[in-house]
Amino acid sequence: MIQNVLRTLGGIDNYGVISLCFFGLIFTAVVAWTLLQRKPYLEHMSRIPLEPDSNDLNTRKERHE
Repeated sequence: MIQNVLRTLGGIDNYGVISLCFFGLIFTAVVAWTLLQRKPYLEHMSRIPLEPDSNDLNTRKERHE
């Protein structure tokens, strides 16, 4: 039944090709962006969750009081 519905829509096969190309482009762009990141930037970003900023904590306490 589903095959009959898809056949009557007409041109539905193009959407599969377009979506696959779109996925391929996005995937390639994300992989390229990841590989082109510089090491100091990645090290800085990896330390952010581990080292809280003391100024940021002080401003948060003042807001809650």
